[in-house]
Amino acid sequence: MKNLLGSIRVSRHAHLCGMLLVLYGISWAATYTSRYEKILDSFKWYCIADYEGWTSVRSAKLEAEFYREKYRERLDSLTAGLFDYRDKTQVQEFFLSNGLLYEEWQEEAWRSYLLAEIVSKGNHRAIMPEEVNFNYFILGEKKVMPFLEFKRGDYARPFVSHGEDTVYIHRDSLDYILREVFNDLWDSEIQSPGDFHRDELTYCLYRDLQTICEDIFIKRIYRHKKNAEKCFIEKGIDFYLPAMLAMGARLALDRNSKFELSVRDQRALLTGLALEPSHTMLYLVCQNPSLRKLRSELAKRLDFGNYYLGHPDRITLEQISRAARDIFEKMEASSGHKKE
Repeated sequence: MKNLLGSIRVSRHAHLCGMLLVLYGISWAATYTSRYEKILDSFKWYCIADYEGWTSVRSAKLEAEFYREKYRERLDSLTAGLFDYRDKTQVQEFFLSNGLLYEEWQEEAWRSYLLAEIVSKGNHRAIMPEEVNFNYFILGEKKVMPFLEFKRGDYARPFVSHGEDTVYIHRDSLDYILREVFNDLWDSEIQSPGDFHRDELTYCLYRDLQTICEDIFIKRIYRHKKNAEKCFIEKGIDFYLPAMLAMGARLALDRNSKFELSVRDQRALLTGLALEPSHTMLYLVCQNPSLRKLRSELAKRLDFGNYYLGHPDRITLEQISRAARDIFEKMEASSGHKKE
């Protein structure tokens, strides 16, 4: 009897221990974070703490510095024996193996970081009238955005930028806009083209993407929101991609020039508007807080005010293209370059 009771007692303990292990395993599986995820999260917050140190007042700078050191220590521990997170090349190789692009560079007194999903990559050839051939990455969601984008907000997002030897197409600069407008329109009762005239951005998108806007929001050819959203965003990206590639081609041509970075960005934007004009690109360029002078030049030629396009239905694609070309040629003349 004693042996039997002992075996039952041991069995119960074994059963209880087994159940606890199972519960622990379930809990661990639900909350487990891989080493890669921990590195990604720590690296993201390390960069943000670095940014906060540049933008904060004195008391907050000390707190930002504390968190930067905290995440630096965590990265020291997490990346030990894997790669040196202070070495740019090793960081790039580590994230590239996980489908992410990493860049860092110095801008005036601060350092900028870029960590973003790689959606696709390719090669593009263009005649402008010089021939240019360049490699590009199409980037998706940013885990870490460059400093000026972090500081100035959504409308400061670039369409294109240039890395060491590759042009970056920033798909997220359009993704979030297309998604925001889609959700607003999907939840509304759109019955006629006039219903797209609710604000300038929505109307500009409608003018560029009229067919798909009417199919999705008036005719409701998609019954499920997820399918409709995917179609709307993909059609939008396909429509604006040629303009971004034209901007990338100009950046590639100007890469070794003596132009300041801000001037190169403006030349790229003007090239996109000139070769692949669209109402939405015009609107977004004019909303960028760092492009006030360029907006003023466009406003003079297209006859709109200081804050709004006014009547975007009166602005044609031909007018947008001509205005962009005129401003570009003016910049060329003032810089002593040959007129294209």
